[in-house]
Amino acid sequence: MKLLCLLCIALAAWGQDPVFDVASVKPSQSARDGSSIRNQPGRFSTENTTLAQLIQYALGAQDYQVVEGPGWIQDARFDIMANFAPPESDKMNTTERIARIRARLRHLLEDRFQLQVREEQREMEVYELGVEKTGVRMKAADTLGNVNMNGGPAGSTMNGKGMTMSRLADILSGVAKRPVNDATGLSGAYDLELKYSTEMAAPDAGATSSNYPSLFTALKEQLGLHLNSKKGKAPVWVVVRAEKPSEN
Repeated sequence: MKLLCLLCIALAAWGQDPVFDVASVKPSQSARDGSSIRNQPGRFSTENTTLAQLIQYALGAQDYQVVEGPGWIQDARFDIMANFAPPESDKMNTTERIARIRARLRHLLEDRFQLQVREEQREMEVYELGVEKTGVRMKAADTLGNVNMNGGPAGSTMNGKGMTMSRLADILSGVAKRPVNDATGLSGAYDLELKYSTEMAAPDAGATSSNYPSLFTALKEQLGLHLNSKKGKAPVWVVVRAEKPSEN
């Protein structure tokens, strides 16, 4: 009964969201390995995306936060093409526009995939982001800025301008596939550059199979920060129901 009540509340909230005017959802025929999600004025599209990826985007969640459900949500891939009236875009900032897109996508997933989810707090391994005893190796910034991520199979580079530590912790959560909490005590913003291997080596392993250092080593040597592992609770979204959509 508790589960049903939670689902009713969630679906009622989703039902009040704005919707796409026209949307098609089809099994992907793409030969590429990667996937893409694109937002344009009046149009939202995805290519070669799994339902798990779509749920992550719709909820603003990391991949480790979407759990359970049928196995195909991680494997079956879909293309989406959706249109909507864009007048609101002229009056909204980027954050607000993305929030509206995600709301529309949540409604679409409920309608086409019969998606039902519930939020839970679960105990798992988490990381705490802290400062090395030798101090930070980042340049203080006066204003908040943007972050650019570039990478390939071997390694990635993160360039941040005016980045807060809470923002860095959020980004590292996606990289480390685990919740990262900001425990640095640093309230300012910083300019930083971080080059690290996409291979998640153990915290005490400095070397990787590529020319890039592990994330743990890179944080210590390049930024004067570290990640400490501990037990903690983090929110997850449990997929209670999902069905493959009919092609339309």
